[in-house]
Amino acid sequence: RNESINRMKSKEFDLLIVGGGASGSGCALDAVTRGLSVALVDAGDFGCETSSKSTKLLHGGIRYLEKAMKYFDLSQFKLVFEALHERKHIINIAPYLANKLPIMLPVYNKIMVPYFWVGLKLYDWLSGTKSIGSSYFIGKSKTIEIFPRIKKDNLSGSVIYYDGQMDDSRLNLMLALTSSYHGAVISNYVEVKNILKENNISVGATCTDKITGETFKIKSKGIINTTGPFTDSIRKDTNKELRNIVVPSSGTHIVLPKEFGPKNMGFVFPQTSDGRILFFIPWKNKLIAGTTDNKCSVESNPKPSNDEINFLIDETKHLISYPDDLEKNTILSAWKGIRPLVKDPSKKNTESLARNHIIEVTNKRTITLSGGKWTTYRRMAEDAINKAIKTFKLNTKQPCVTKFIPLLGSHTYNHEMLYRIQRDLKVPLKVAKNWVSNYGDRAYKLRDYIKSDKINKISSIYDITEEDVEYTIDNEMAIKISDFILRRYRIGFIDVKEAYYMIDKVSKIMKRKFCWSHKQELVERKEAVESLKSLGLEFCMKKH
Repeated sequence: RNESINRMKSKEFDLLIVGGGASGSGCALDAVTRGLSVALVDAGDFGCETSSKSTKLLHGGIRYLEKAMKYFDLSQFKLVFEALHERKHIINIAPYLANKLPIMLPVYNKIMVPYFWVGLKLYDWLSGTKSIGSSYFIGKSKTIEIFPRIKKDNLSGSVIYYDGQMDDSRLNLMLALTSSYHGAVISNYVEVKNILKENNISVGATCTDKITGETFKIKSKGIINTTGPFTDSIRKDTNKELRNIVVPSSGTHIVLPKEFGPKNMGFVFPQTSDGRILFFIPWKNKLIAGTTDNKCSVESNPKPSNDEINFLIDETKHLISYPDDLEKNTILSAWKGIRPLVKDPSKKNTESLARNHIIEVTNKRTITLSGGKWTTYRRMAEDAINKAIKTFKLNTKQPCVTKFIPLLGSHTYNHEMLYRIQRDLKVPLKVAKNWVSNYGDRAYKLRDYIKSDKINKISSIYDITEEDVEYTIDNEMAIKISDFILRRYRIGFIDVKEAYYMIDKVSKIMKRKFCWSHKQELVERKEAVESLKSLGLEFCMKKH
């Protein structure tokens, strides 16, 4: 990281990308593999805001498809088509972080069976050669066998279809690190304080290293703003005449024991009491339930409110048998992400929200990429870099190649790797499974961190080790306790209380690696607790 910051100070880049979420990291990888020089910075950790707080789905959008069918809206069909194709590309380039997932859509009215079946067959057809599985119908008894807790009154059966699933934080991180592998200069915890201008043209940015407090300048031929919910602050720094385009909306999720959902399958209910789709998604041996859709203000690390958590508990109870088993004490974690919905500034009706992503030239040397969704990050980045090359008159060596570039950890990965890691590194199977699912073929690098015959666990519940902490510090730019317990491993997202109990051991390792003083360690521990509060720590610790 220190080397990266020194390089940022010492040269002019073709592009400075501000914001290290999915869009920004995707832009960095796209640009650097075309032969451009790239600097990527984020004020926090990579993907620490919206990009780590998704539903963990790579999906075409069955809600978009429903609207497309209802109104025969070709623009909605196009959105679904694009997302379905991008879904397959992601699974191909990061197979250890993304996979296909069968999802159950229950049918409680026999009249609706043909409607759902035809709709999901259309979903299959739109994916074309990028299909990851065909939908099919199962009867009531088979539905109950797969999902014993499903509400059985008037149940006719269900339609099963396929979408993608991912580990969003780690996918985001690997995008950033893969861009670095190809030559991008990247750093987390570097905040852009203001845009540098000459003759009212952006020429770079003044930045602060939030770890050391040092202020420095990055010079560039062009800037791409990919700051998600915080988009407007950078836009207005480049051009004070601009109106806000972000319309923030929050989505809250809760995490439950996996027994409350189907076996090895997702579940979607098409109509909650507030008109949204409700998903149950199996993830890391737990169950995610979500999401809400509420207007909100833009803030860092938003905390889910008790009302939002209780709403999801109540909605979940409506869909399961024995709802009294689901108590507030059952909740393992909860988080709120801010969707950066945007108004298209080029449209006359400035109040209507854009369905797709928006690329806006805010001055001669600055582009803003906003809107869109996780599944289409690669296409968003391709479009943004195409625009940047044209606007900033940059010279490239080749066109976009990101459909074909495997992310780090994917080059030699296959499903048999788990047993090879267990055998070659002589570690327990559960530890090997963690390492392979987290690091892909880079799991072999953990060999250098094993100091004795015994692996040292740092959790009483999960097979996470001291070796993991040291590896992520050295190889994955983990700098803070929260980087490890929230994003290098996802414990904060699946079991916030256990993440809290892990702070002590993670802190001791980081103190040794970074030579923290006692005072600095206390500051870091307090900061980690604050991060966990945004994942429902106070709600989950409370006895209800």
